[in-house]
Amino acid sequence: MIKRFPAFILSIVIISAAAPAIAAQPNLNLTAETAVLIEQATGKTLYAKDENKRMYPASMTKIITALVAMDYLKPGDVITLGDELRETPVGSSIAYLIPGETITFENLLRGLMIMSGNDAGCAIAYDAAKKAKGVSDMNYDDAEVLFADLMNKKAASLGATGSHFTNPHGFHDDNHYSTAHDIALFSRAFMDVPLLREIVKEQAFNEKGKGANAPEGWKTHNKLIMTGNENFYTYANGIKTGFTDEAGNCVAASAENNGIDLISVVFNSPEPGVWNDSKTLLNYGFANFAFADVQKPGELLEQAVIGRPQLGKPDTLDVLSSGGFRDFFNKSDAARIKREITYDEAFLDKTGASLPLGAAVLQAPIAKGEVLGKVVYSLDGQVIYTGSAVAAAGVDKRTISSDFYYYWNLAKTHFFVRDMVPYWAGGAIILAAFVIFLIVRHKRKKRNKGFSMYRRR
Repeated sequence: MIKRFPAFILSIVIISAAAPAIAAQPNLNLTAETAVLIEQATGKTLYAKDENKRMYPASMTKIITALVAMDYLKPGDVITLGDELRETPVGSSIAYLIPGETITFENLLRGLMIMSGNDAGCAIAYDAAKKAKGVSDMNYDDAEVLFADLMNKKAASLGATGSHFTNPHGFHDDNHYSTAHDIALFSRAFMDVPLLREIVKEQAFNEKGKGANAPEGWKTHNKLIMTGNENFYTYANGIKTGFTDEAGNCVAASAENNGIDLISVVFNSPEPGVWNDSKTLLNYGFANFAFADVQKPGELLEQAVIGRPQLGKPDTLDVLSSGGFRDFFNKSDAARIKREITYDEAFLDKTGASLPLGAAVLQAPIAKGEVLGKVVYSLDGQVIYTGSAVAAAGVDKRTISSDFYYYWNLAKTHFFVRDMVPYWAGGAIILAAFVIFLIVRHKRKKRNKGFSMYRRR
């Protein structure tokens, strides 16, 4: 491969660009001990503060509990609650469920996520563990160990590197821990599940199927989605709060604005900092980042010059992108995105034609749609996208035969046409007159010569 030309700065028309990794970030003056902000669709980290520090997740644990349970239980499954509810840690948050009550798995999820019921966590872990093992009954302690193992495996499959779980609800255990980075990963997967996404948007649940003993129905602990609350955030749509004495106030928050979905995670931020930090992170993301179409499918990349094109054919070729590239970027990075086109050596003209500096000279034959090389976009020296550069049209090689047909077609086009008949007739008359003139002149000269010879005699 030979470089086409030095990388050049993309036009500012690209409205936003992005650092593939966290660039220099502002000091947002968070009160949280650790925090992170990501974009949901791409998973890009937009802001981080000690995001890999080991922390106690409290009830944010229930995010991964729900994800694991969804692997084994269906929303419409009817569950008869039993003695597993008695395993709920004393003094913990509950959904007021009672043994003998029947409830759908979907509503049990509501008790878990809206009311943050640890009793709902025990019920879910117990039934999911039985399904996973393929039994109808088992000891709760064994079920919790099995479910915790499933949680740890799920966490690892989602890319977590700093988490370990021992229970389904997040009640404090020294060996039950996570990180802001990992909770963000779980939250991203959680919000990709339509049912779970809808549940955590609900401020309350009072319909049939809630905990029979719940005094006033189930109400969310997430003040970001509480209409009328001083901590209400217009764009918020989830996800889960958490609190224990050891963990402090925590929240995994999600918000959607103009097609952009963000997730923030805040660990150990005292009231009201837990809400203020979340809003600060989300506002920072919405204000400074956006999606951008860096390259569209079939976009014109440039016009390459054709070396020795066929006579009468274009001497340039449109070079197009084969695919599109859309990503989530920091708006301030637009001017730093660079593009470079590199052509395969087989297509480069070897005649050494003298052309303007930087011009690419290609040689025929070239087929329409043929991959001519690659286009690479980079930001601050790091490649963010590589695609193919293709020919918009075919280009045939110039030959003696093509030259002959060019001149023949030129003659047919300009001389052997009806409009030329008068000219051909006029030309024929002139030619005939000229021939007659020559004949007459020749005869006259011959006669004069004979007369001259007769006089000499």
